[in-house]
Amino acid sequence: MSDMKEVLATLGVAPQRIHVEIFNGSESMTPGVIGAATRTPHLPNDDAKTGPVVSFARSGIAAHWKPSAYQSILELAEACDVQVRWSCRTGVCHSCESGLISGSVVYAPEPLDKPADGNLLVCCSQPIRDVVVDL
Repeated sequence: MSDMKEVLATLGVAPQRIHVEIFNGSESMTPGVIGAATRTPHLPNDDAKTGPVVSFARSGIAAHWKPSAYQSILELAEACDVQVRWSCRTGVCHSCESGLISGSVVYAPEPLDKPADGNLLVCCSQPIRDVVVDL
């Protein structure tokens, strides 16, 4: 995976578009909650000012969903420096499962197992209207 990251960077792929997934029994590669460098959550640099609003309740951030910029609520959270625990980005591991306080989401890809009632998988969900996430 390290070699592939280097090749992609050499080819000019932006670092924020390069993701690593390692499937094994170890801890999450990017836990986001424990041991991560703490940065103050903020609006993304490219807040669209239109579209559904994704509110991260604990972080106090509410940003507009821009489907051309983000594939998942996780990517929007990362753009806002909202700490999120994740590992797979495909809804397999459930590390990112968080409370969905209000609103509705769709999944792409569809997770193998749905999250518990009242929760969402941040890594592969997109809002279909305004949502409030317990992050």
